[in-house]
Amino acid sequence: MLDWRTLALGFGVFAATFAGGWWLDVANLVSRVTVSDAKPTSVASALPAPVAQPPAQAKTVDLGKGLTDDDRLRQAVILRAKAYHNPACNQDARTLYVRAASEYAEVLLRAAGCHSAPSCRLGTGALEQVWSLNRSARDLAVAEAMAGVSEAGGLTERDFRGDVGRAVRVIAGAEFRGGSGPECTNERGRRRGWRIRWRF
Repeated sequence: MLDWRTLALGFGVFAATFAGGWWLDVANLVSRVTVSDAKPTSVASALPAPVAQPPAQAKTVDLGKGLTDDDRLRQAVILRAKAYHNPACNQDARTLYVRAASEYAEVLLRAAGCHSAPSCRLGTGALEQVWSLNRSARDLAVAEAMAGVSEAGGLTERDFRGDVGRAVRVIAGAEFRGGSGPECTNERGRRRGWRIRWRF
């Protein structure tokens, strides 16, 4: 017959063994589960990062073969345009520029089929199309110089013969501002005008 003390001892050993095994397994389970302190992420952050797109290329201007083969016409307009912005009092920079710009603009009129230049029956849109199809990088430099003169003031479309002023406006891409224009300077760089000297 079993003694009650033997039963109690056996039950105690079994309970201790079961409790120890259960405790060790729970401890291992807790060590494998980590609680993150980080804030919950939003839906947008959980999505994959968008694929980087290549940088957009700058819009380039379509260039043609060139309005003319005569670079002297281009250089004449550019030089006269520079002189127009700071004219000397002993030169008529306005007339010299109008002459150079007219010769260049008449090339556009002839390229558009207006062989009776300075007269041309074509509208502004037709001239703009011919200009955009034929202009080259060298012609764009001329257009920039002519735009600077138009914006400086002192000229109108009526200062040019026939329809040349319209062609100048198309090339420059700017309207004539009119007004008095830049004032001339003498050799010492002073503006033309009355000077009063006080003598004592």
